[in-house]
Amino acid sequence: MRNTMSLHVTILDKTMKKTEEAFSTLNDFEPRYVLLSEVIRCEQMNLRAGTAHTKTRGEVSGGGKKPWKQKGTGRARHGSTRSPIWVGGGVTFGPRNTRNWHRKINKSARLSALKSILKDRLVGESVYLFPSTVDFSKTKDAVDLIEKIVGDTGVKNKRNIIIYTSENKENLRGFVNTGVGLLNAANLKITTLANSANLIFTPEAKTFVESKIEKN
Repeated sequence: MRNTMSLHVTILDKTMKKTEEAFSTLNDFEPRYVLLSEVIRCEQMNLRAGTAHTKTRGEVSGGGKKPWKQKGTGRARHGSTRSPIWVGGGVTFGPRNTRNWHRKINKSARLSALKSILKDRLVGESVYLFPSTVDFSKTKDAVDLIEKIVGDTGVKNKRNIIIYTSENKENLRGFVNTGVGLLNAANLKITTLANSANLIFTPEAKTFVESKIEKN
């Protein structure tokens, strides 16, 4: 059965109780959690540098001479000091820099993952919206606002993510030293959104994300 309930966001005013209907296109959207986990896994793999590299026994220098004769010494037979069981020898099944860890993420899959996160947070009433005038250039004002959210939800600062656009980035400078995450709406990371507890939108960012969802 599909969830067709109306979705609302909490406006960050003095009462913290005023709500506004938002993301109406997600009213009948069913979150795809399996796809979401796959997109997160691909994003994490794409962050992997893949520069770790170990040498095999054939690449380690030395070891050309047999350590001791095959028989008569009472010791185990060995053909090279560069065997993986020797100190200074090669590594068996170690990391190689020849492997490509990059995974392609389709545009439709990334969009479905974004919708899934938004729908999950909206149902959980964990989406907030700044008032029409966004001015938090001072750290004190930013801290006061975050304390309201933390006191209301009990989550840590770093699990609150502010989604902004380039036109209001300068008005959010007060959040830089508060531990709150800042994410540009034009470059949303699914992994970052999934690790968040609360999503806080500026009005411009909300409009941008809504238009992005509606177009696809």
